[in-house]
This record gives sequence, structure tokens and C-alpha cells, in this order.
Amino acid sequence: MRNNVFIALLILWTSSLYSQELPQSIWDQVESYIEDLDDEVDLSVLFDRLELLYAHPYDINQVSYDELQELRLLSEIQINDLLAHREQFGDLLMIEELQAIPSFNVVDINRIRLFFSVADTKRIPLSIDQMLLRSKQEVFLKWGQTLEDKAGFVSEEGEDPRYLGDKNKLQLRYRGNYEYKLRYGLIIEKDEGEQLFSDTIYKGLDYLTAHVYLKDYSTLFKDIALGDFSISMGQGLIAHNGFGAGKSAWVTDIKRGGRALRPYTSVTENGYHRGIGVTLRPRDRFELTLFGSQVNRDGNLQENTEDPDEPILFFSSLQTSGAHRTIGEKEDKGVAKLTSFGSIIKYLGPNYNIALNHSNSSLSQPIVRSDARYNLFRFSGRHLANTSIDYSWRIRNVHLFGESAYSSDGGTAHLSGALIGLDSKMSLALLYRNYGVGYNSINPNAFGESSLVNNESGFYLGLEFSPSNRWKIRTYADLWRHPWLRARIANPSSGKEYLVRVDYFIKRKLSVYVQYFYEDKLQNLRLDDPGAATKLNVGRQQQRHKLRIHFSNKVSKFLELRNRLEFTSFENPNGISKGYLLFQDVLYKPWNSPLSFTARFALFDTDDGNSRLYAYENSILYEFGIPTYSGRGMRYYINLRYKALRNTTLEFRIARTTKDRGNNGSGLEAIDGRTRTDIKAQIRHRF
Repeated sequence: MRNNVFIALLILWTSSLYSQELPQSIWDQVESYIEDLDDEVDLSVLFDRLELLYAHPYDINQVSYDELQELRLLSEIQINDLLAHREQFGDLLMIEELQAIPSFNVVDINRIRLFFSVADTKRIPLSIDQMLLRSKQEVFLKWGQTLEDKAGFVSEEGEDPRYLGDKNKLQLRYRGNYEYKLRYGLIIEKDEGEQLFSDTIYKGLDYLTAHVYLKDYSTLFKDIALGDFSISMGQGLIAHNGFGAGKSAWVTDIKRGGRALRPYTSVTENGYHRGIGVTLRPRDRFELTLFGSQVNRDGNLQENTEDPDEPILFFSSLQTSGAHRTIGEKEDKGVAKLTSFGSIIKYLGPNYNIALNHSNSSLSQPIVRSDARYNLFRFSGRHLANTSIDYSWRIRNVHLFGESAYSSDGGTAHLSGALIGLDSKMSLALLYRNYGVGYNSINPNAFGESSLVNNESGFYLGLEFSPSNRWKIRTYADLWRHPWLRARIANPSSGKEYLVRVDYFIKRKLSVYVQYFYEDKLQNLRLDDPGAATKLNVGRQQQRHKLRIHFSNKVSKFLELRNRLEFTSFENPNGISKGYLLFQDVLYKPWNSPLSFTARFALFDTDDGNSRLYAYENSILYEFGIPTYSGRGMRYYINLRYKALRNTTLEFRIARTTKDRGNNGSGLEAIDGRTRTDIKAQIRHRF
């Protein structure tokens, strides 16, 4: 997150420090950060880090740039100013000294109190066995299902249902930690339609992930990761598993960062490494990260039988859905063995750093793409290596960063950005990217319009202005072009995107914002041609407008009401599609009661899927949804939370959508009826 993200609330002291939970303000601000995304998000990794930090604050005199950036509590300008202040004046004696830094105000300082302290640096480090003895444990058990039958569960003409498993969604999550130094845990999960245990095709548990992570154990060992972990390099041209740093209403949050190694604690069933990683500090200002991994990825395995004596196995693609419900999906599970190794050599100067990154990946069988023209420059084969150089440089109120990468199939990609504090009330973000059509990586995650990080160039400008403590104006513009064809775009193309948002605050009482979004880009369109036997796919520009008005009113310390009205309009040569969404939220969370709840009632009406709308939804702990509102109907949900005991929390959720018009799902997820009802329950116990 970034500046003014976390507003301080009064913290209630309980008999157990570890049993404290994050203030509601943090949940609220995370919601405001992700509400513009168009897909569901697994935020367990972010909240896992924040909760540990809330219970065991960092020493503000020792916290590093990577740790400050990774937690997203401050803006880049504030991080730079804090580090410069420490370098010039030495350690802070108390948090109040932050008042001497122009980019910090009273609200920022109160927020810092929640997560940072001036600690005793003379603490004696503990051995691993001592940390294990003193560590805290936590167990989550979660269950859920859709009450109505989806098409995949329905038998047709005497045939067995397409889905092999039952309707239950199950998850077991166990984790332990000693402060933020030692972390370990595992997750077992199955989705609806999947088998928890399988004795055919792919034997064993559907999804199991486990990790052990040791942080800052000694002057030599900065990070040690065993089991499942994620790797982050530079700005994501090769790989990155950080949260945020993309196009959103947080217009200056565009730089990726954080530690190179992290434990993998997500239920997203792709993108992680399995093996060992270590970050060493062999000399002052030098860091060396080494990792090795072998993990089974889902892939569409096929056989080339042109030569019957020597058939050739190959993958047409790697699958990323993580779904293993049908025989076909089960056949794709874990068939691609991906072996990876790599390194990061990093030098940390007083106000800059530079790193050399390398990753080498090998598949058990080659990827052979279809002969579609847009695949001409996509990666094919078994081996792919990537090398990059990334940098970061702080010069007073300017922060420069970037990365340049090369892939072994001859492609290059470049990204350069700047974050500028024009004054204490205004900040500017600039970013230019140029991803070559021939650049490829297995797991890239960089800023851009496309997730592939190739065939794209563009320029982004974001501006944030706070004329007073009650007003904030944010805007961005992003212009891009794709010099080659894409999967659903039949021509080289270009696009543009604009956002303007105006916020008004009355501290602890009211917040209102108005947001306008505009997008213009090329997309394939099926047009009727009287002279043709079939419809033609041609590239045509399409425009999308969205206008949102949002109110959040804190009626009391325990009760908050939220209202939103959003309109959308979509236009292409086939016509105009319009829609609206209106909802009312109620959040009741008393500090002195074991029972709390959140609820929503929404009405929506859209002409078709082109004018669909999205809205963030609260759910049970560590879970969030951003469902699609399409067609005409209503939707409600209720989340109940009950603290049965000091260390045990029970949660229940019911959500129901009723439609008068529009599809209720598609394919095997379609429901034959007007309603869809989802229920979930979770128990969380700490010991």
C-alpha cells in the first residue's frame, strides 16, 4: 500500500499480544486498494505479513528499504525521506522524531506506531530450537459449497457427471511462527468438483503446499527458504510475486520491490518454486541469492504420431487454472516437470542498489505452440534462460528505478520509472516500458497491459495531489501499443486508459469519492458480411466508460454504512451496452462484543457481458471476492464472525444472487435456474 493507506485506530489491549487482530482500518484500506481489480485476489500472503508485523513491530532504526517497500505502509517518497533522515541524523530516539520529516504528518506517525517501534538492539539472538519452542501456532479449517447443482455435477443420458469429486470446497491451513524470524506451515485444499484424494490418473492430495522460512538468522544468512517459496527479481521482467504495483486508483504505486525470497502461503496453484533458496551476505553491502527448484506444473500433454516408430510427446501450453475436476483436467495435472535454478547478485550502495539476475528453466517435454500467427514469437522448446540487470537510485526527492532483461531465445525487455516528490502535497510517477515481441519468460509479473510481458510498449503518468487533509486528487494516463498480433486481436494495435478520482475525508466520520475511468483499445469483433458464408473476425476499437460514486459513513465506533452507485457504458461498431450497480453495505464490528457481521444488498442491471461490473466483497478471514455483476437481478451476502473463546474464532457466510435476465454461469459451471447460493464456514484456533 502507500501513504495515507492505514489510518490509526485505538488499539485494545488483550491478555495475549499474539491474539490481537489487525485494526479494521487496515482491512478497509486494503479493500480500497483492490476494489478496482477485475478478478478474485488471494490476499493471505499480504495479511500474513501485516499480522506478524502488528504483533511484532519492526525496529524503525533497523528496518530495510526492501521491508518498508514490501509492506506498503508508506509511499516511496516517505521511504526515501526516512532512510535519508537516518543516514544524516542517525537513529531515532522516539517515533515522534518523524515530525521533522516534511513528507510525514500526524496521521502518518500515528499509523507507524501500529507497526514500528524504537526497539532494544541488544536482544540476544535465539537458536532455531529455541525459536521453535517459543513459536505460536494457528490452524484454519474451512468448508464451502454452492447449493445449486452446476452442470458439471449433473448426469446426462445415463452418463456419469463430468466432475469427478463432490460439491464441497475444503481447506486446512496450519502455520507457526516465532515473531517474523521463523515461519513454517502447510496448506491442504480441494475445490468444488475436485477429489481430495485420488487413486487414479494423478494419485494423492489435490493440492498440498508446505514451507519453512528463516529470516535474518545471522549476519551471513539473510533468508533461508525450504519447501515452497517464491522468488522476486527486479521489476518482474523475469519473475516477481509481490502484491500491487500496477494500474489502480493508487496512481503512484508502480514500483515492485521487497525481499527476493518469501515463503509461499497462497492457495493459487501455480507460480511457486519447490526446493531451496538462500540469500547470503558474504560482505558488507553485497547480497547473493541462490535457488533451485523442481515442481510439477499442469500442462496440456499431446503426442505427435507422424512417425509411428518414434512418437514425440509435447505440451501445447502450460495450464494456470489449478482446476482438476474432470478427467481431462486430471490428465493435465502435474505432467510438466519444471526444473529451475538461478541467482541474484546485488550491491547495496548508500542511496542506490544494482543487481544482476539470472534464471534458467527446463521442462520435461518441449512446448510446441499452434501455428496461429500470434504465436510466431512465443516461447517454444524445453529450455529458457533469462538474465537481467535492475537498479534503484534515490536522489533527494527523486527515486529512479528500472530493469533490462534478455531471454535466451533472443528477446529483450526494458522498464524505466521515476517517482518524484514535487512537494509535501504532490507526487508524480512516470514509467516507460518496451517489451520486445521476442521476449519470453516462464513466470513474468511486470507492469503492463498484458501479463505476458512481451509485444508491448507504453508510457504511464500518475499524479497525486493533496490540497488539504480533507481532499485528495489522483489521476493517471497510460498509453500503449502492441506491434504484433495477440490472442484475440487480429492486428497490431494500440490503446489508452485514463482514471480520475477525487476523495473527500472527514477523519473517522465520512469518506466520499467520485471516480471516472475510460479505456479505448482494439479487440476482435465478429461482424456479419453478406458476401461471406460465416462471420468475420476483424479488429475494431472499443470504448469503455465507468463512473463511480462511493460513500462511507462511520455512524459510530461500531457501525459503518457504505453506499455505491456505478454506471458503465461500452461501445463498439455493434452498438452500445450500458449498465448500473447500486449497493448498500452494513459493517457492525463492536470491540466489546464477540459477535460482528458485515452485509450487502445490491441491485444491478446490465445489457450484456460487455457492460458487466465488478465490486469487491468482504468474506471470511483471509478471503476476498470480486464477483461479476452481469444481467439483471439482485445479490446479497451476510458474513458472521463469533469469537467463541479468546483464541478461537468461528465464521459463516451466505451469498445469494437472483437474476431476472442473463446467464447464471457458463460451461460446466452453469446453473439451470435463476439463483446461485454460496455458503462458507471457517474455524480459526490459535495456541
